[in-house]
Order: sequence, then C-alpha cells, then structure tokens
Amino acid sequence: MKILHWLLFILVLLCISTTIHSQEYQILFTKQINGSDQLFTLDSYGTLKQITKHPRKDSSPVISPSGSHIIFTSERVGWWKIWSMDIKKNSFKQLTNSNAATYNPSWSPNGKKIVFVSSKSGNSDIYIMDKRGQKQKRITRSKKTDTMPMWGNDNFIYYSSEIDGIYQIVKIKPDGSGRHIITTGTSNKFAPQLSKDKKKILYYGDKDGNLEIYVYDILDKKTTRITKNPLMDIRPKWSFDDTKIVFERGNKRNNQHIYIMNADGSNQKKLTNRNYNYAPSFIPIKFKIE
Repeated sequence: MKILHWLLFILVLLCISTTIHSQEYQILFTKQINGSDQLFTLDSYGTLKQITKHPRKDSSPVISPSGSHIIFTSERVGWWKIWSMDIKKNSFKQLTNSNAATYNPSWSPNGKKIVFVSSKSGNSDIYIMDKRGQKQKRITRSKKTDTMPMWGNDNFIYYSSEIDGIYQIVKIKPDGSGRHIITTGTSNKFAPQLSKDKKKILYYGDKDGNLEIYVYDILDKKTTRITKNPLMDIRPKWSFDDTKIVFERGNKRNNQHIYIMNADGSNQKKLTNRNYNYAPSFIPIKFKIE
C-alpha cells in the first residue's frame, strides 16, 4: 500500500508540474516610451525586460526557430530596414538596405530563410532572403498590395493580398509558384497565421464592423470569431503548441496593450498596463531570454 501511495503522490506532482509548465510563457513585443520604440520581453510572472535600447525605433520582433536570433524592423539607419540580433552575443546586423521600406519579417520553419515585405518595386510585395540578408528574391507580382506574410510549416507562405479592393488570405510557395486564394467575401482579413497542426488559420479582420480576431478552419472552410470588444483586436499570434494566442487590443493611440487568451478566445488576460505596446509574439519557454 505504501508503494501505491508513493506512486500516486509522484503522479500528482507530475501532473501539477505539467500544468504549471504549460501555463508558463514569455512574450516578445514592442513598447513605446516617450516616443521611443524598443524591444521587450514579458513572462507569465510579470517580469519585464528591455532587449534593445537605441535612439532610433526598433519594432516587430520575432525569435528564430533555434532561439538564437531575433529579427525585427528598425529605423537605425533611416526608413524601416530589417535587422537581426544575436541574442547570446548581443550583437546586431542589418539585413536589408533598400531605399524603400522593408518590414513584416517572418522566419522559415528551419530558420534558414526570412520572408518579408518590400515596396522597392513600386508597391508592397512579398520577398524572401537567407538569414544573412543575401539572395533576396521577389515572389509576388501583384499590381495591388501584398503584405503581412507568415511562413507556415507546410512550406507555404501565407499573406494578405488586396483583391478587388478587399484583403484576402492567400498562400504561395517560396519559389513564387502555387499561388492560391484561400478566402473570399467582402471583409478584410489581415496577418494570417497557420497553426502548427496545419488545420486552422488565425487572423484579424472587419467582418463584424470592428477589427476582431477570427479562426478559419481549413477543412470545413468555416470562420469563428473569438474576440468581441469595442476596441480593435489585432495582430494575433499562436503559441508554439497552438493552445494560446497573444494579440493587441486598443485604439492605436494612447491605449494599446498586449493580451493573451486561450485558443478558443476564453480566459482573456491583459499583460501590459502602461505605454503603447504592440507586435507581440511568443518565445518558446525552452528559449527563455534571461
């Protein structure tokens, strides 16, 4: 009986440990203080840490799949360029050097390439490059705007494309082939994010008159609204296990904060309370930045 009691005790401890671990997270985001935009992290214990401190703006950070680097947009040398930060060495490298703005960077699943947006062709198009900023290649050639790309783990790049005056979700292969329009309708759909299980697409849009967050079921082709707030809910990102979503809520002026919620929209929690906060993404807990 004593052995059985000990086994039950150990099982309870393991369950508690697993539950606590699943609730842990660290968020990478941008905070604007007195007009200065810098990169920060915030964890589930409320610990806030500043990552960059530069007189020019740093924005929209995303950690690499290996946890070794952060890509972000910056005005360190003029209009928006894409930069990379080596976390361990605390060193920085400029990856793009166009006269036009480059922004919205996202890693490929293997961390060897980066997809981003550039307007150097005259309008916003999707480009890819290697992680050193070399071998830049334009993969969309629409006469309208292509923006907000995300490199899915199905080796398609998902993005928002202006089609007949409405932003729809489109996917394309990294070589520019296989372009496929996923959504239709009269509402705008922004910043698509493929889930890790490849079954759903997270995005924000204006289907119900206000910018809210939605989930599109790829198999059933059904859309579910998961937020409802008079303020704008925008730029959502999946956690690395698809169980949580981090996003922004605010009015894009003096009230812009980071929130977290369950994948079904329940248990919404406000994470920031001061300043202008935006462009959040998750850091896998195994890569936690100390």
